[in-house]
Amino acid sequence: MLKRVLIIAFTVLLLIFIICFFLFQNRGEKPIILYGNVEIRQSDLAFRVSGRLLKLYAEEGDEVKEGMLLAEIDPDTYKTALLRAKASVKEKRAQKLQKKAVYEFNYPLCKDYTVSKEECSNLKYDRDFASSAYDFSLSELEQAVINLNDTKLYAPYDGIILSRIREKGSILSTNDIVYSISMIEPVWIRAYVEEKQLGRIKLGQKALVYTDARPKNPYIAHVGFVSPVAEFTPKTVETTTLRADLVYRLRIIIDKTDPFLRQGMPVTVRLSDNE
Repeated sequence: MLKRVLIIAFTVLLLIFIICFFLFQNRGEKPIILYGNVEIRQSDLAFRVSGRLLKLYAEEGDEVKEGMLLAEIDPDTYKTALLRAKASVKEKRAQKLQKKAVYEFNYPLCKDYTVSKEECSNLKYDRDFASSAYDFSLSELEQAVINLNDTKLYAPYDGIILSRIREKGSILSTNDIVYSISMIEPVWIRAYVEEKQLGRIKLGQKALVYTDARPKNPYIAHVGFVSPVAEFTPKTVETTTLRADLVYRLRIIIDKTDPFLRQGMPVTVRLSDNE
């Protein structure tokens, strides 16, 4: 009887131990807490041609749509160049047709040597040269059209104007920056994870992103990139371990953004295996 009681007691204790072990183990897998900063892609916008800045249509902080006209350079110089290019095409075309007609008229005389070989060679050279000059004038016309179109600066994507660097009347050289613009989407968090936690990180893993402005209303996000290369912890990254430790860079993409996420904003990221 005593032996049976001991066996039952041992079995119960063993079950309790196993249950407690798994409960403790599950509780031990705490969510991964990371610290990072908001990153938003941005561009510096400039004209591909030089000239006097004629008009600007956007201010700092304006939200713009892709293809929206932002600024213009005085187009008069480029309109004149386009007219010259068109006139040149007409002239070169007439010369091409004239040299071709002369060659075709004299070609039969070359066969029976009525016209010398040297003269025949000159006729052929003149025809080919006029044809090449015509083709070159067409390329100049195409470039003139491109240059005229480039006197207008358009938004390359939906975004927000960060800086308006030049003002009306400025004389611009090629590639002088006029606006700085940031994308509305995508917005991601640059964060770093220690190697011992790397096995718990996977692409597509859900995350919660907290800002100081919204501590109780986190943004829903997911892991979009895990660097395959280790690096030393940047000085700007907050960690609880030594800065000399090797870490891996993460890109955590915000699923739905809003205007409150700003470039460089510090955030807290919460990752866990069951999210």
